[in-house]
Amino acid sequence: MSRVKFPFSLFKSLNSIIVNSFFYFFSCVLLVSSLMIIFSQNSIYSVLFLVLSFVSSANILFLLECEYRSLIFIIIYVGAIAVLFLFVVMMLDIKTMYLAKDSLKYFPFGRFLGFVFLLEILTVIPNIFESTNSLQSKFFIKFAFRLI
Repeated sequence: MSRVKFPFSLFKSLNSIIVNSFFYFFSCVLLVSSLMIIFSQNSIYSVLFLVLSFVSSANILFLLECEYRSLIFIIIYVGAIAVLFLFVVMMLDIKTMYLAKDSLKYFPFGRFLGFVFLLEILTVIPNIFESTNSLQSKFFIKFAFRLI
């Protein structure tokens, strides 16, 4: 029987497509689980979403060929710290209180801090890429301030 030989570049491109799709998948899982840590009303669910975000970030590190860091990340953070958080939260038995009316009074200050951080980031990013064309950095600043 003769084997069908594929060009080597086909395997390379297929491999990069698979790795990129896994990277985007784990990135989306990481973003969603990070948001669910913040917006979850139950503290036990927040800790479980924290574990999910640790595992997805370890998978991203594994895809970036940092295997040792990925495994240490899982052993230390998921195995020790997150489980400790989970046990402490379960032992405290914190009652969930809905503080919707109290959280609205902090919204203007939080919005102000968010705006200040956004301005800081927008002033630092063009200075980092000094090798780029000055026209590109001016376009970036104009585009970024249009978003505000």
